[in-house]
Amino acid sequence: MLERNFLSHVHLVLYLFLLSASALLGTRLPAPAEAGSSLGGLGSASLPASIAQIVAAFLTLAAGMWEYHTSFRALRNMRAFFRGSNIHLFLMTVVTAIIVGVSVVYILDCMSMMRSMANSQ
Repeated sequence: MLERNFLSHVHLVLYLFLLSASALLGTRLPAPAEAGSSLGGLGSASLPASIAQIVAAFLTLAAGMWEYHTSFRALRNMRAFFRGSNIHLFLMTVVTAIIVGVSVVYILDCMSMMRSMANSQ
């Protein structure tokens, strides 16, 4: 159980690093269906979004390691029930807030790109 939970955190870390690289390189995941489509990149928001995602990835890794070690210590001391720690909850709340914030930036950027494309036609 402990290893599975830690691997879930690692999976989220890898996903956040992938999204960070995507924001830095100005690519879309998945790629646009049309060959001539240029709906990629965040422009000036790509660097802050990428930094926020990297910070979220490191916080997720720290939260996963914290939860693994505290739960392993509880298991080793033969406590009957595991309790979630407040530190893990706080770190994952911060990660969630970062992910929601970056998602809002992506949505607003996509909407402004679509408006500018509609105005140019």
